[in-house]
Amino acid sequence: MSDLKLTITSWGTVLLDKRELKRVMASAAGMVRSKTASLVNQSQGGGRTYRGGGGGTYRGGYRPGSYRASAPGEPPVRVSGTLRSSIKSYTYPSGEGFAVRERAFYALFLEAGAKGGGNPGKGKRTGRHHGYKVRVLEPRPSLDRVMAQLGSEIERRVGTAMTNGLTWKETSRK
Repeated sequence: MSDLKLTITSWGTVLLDKRELKRVMASAAGMVRSKTASLVNQSQGGGRTYRGGGGGTYRGGYRPGSYRASAPGEPPVRVSGTLRSSIKSYTYPSGEGFAVRERAFYALFLEAGAKGGGNPGKGKRTGRHHGYKVRVLEPRPSLDRVMAQLGSEIERRVGTAMTNGLTWKETSRK
């Protein structure tokens, strides 16, 4: 984060005009959202090939054919467009921050990875896990990758907005 240094030589009040800061936050939120959507849209995939098409009730309409999933560490591949269209950005009402979220329920599984699947405790044979295999989904980050790329640019813009928005109002000593 940028350093802010103030030298006070008389009594007064520091005021911050947040209008420029709000504009910077709205711009940054839109930039992160659009770059993330673009990253998901352009991802080619380097992982496993799935036959029988992609999509379903939870991901949108079914698309016939096969598709190639993303490799671990790479952004998710666009199958039906649901993940890409679920990316939403919000600016805090105070103007002091923003949030960008992928609203599809499986987005966090892709971003952070997941482990599990099935239920080994169900059925008659609870003593051993007959044929049960824990499935692991390695992370396929998209938002984290974009934030790492744009972090220094956003920091620079916020620093400029803060510097331009600060004013000094001299007051009398009481």
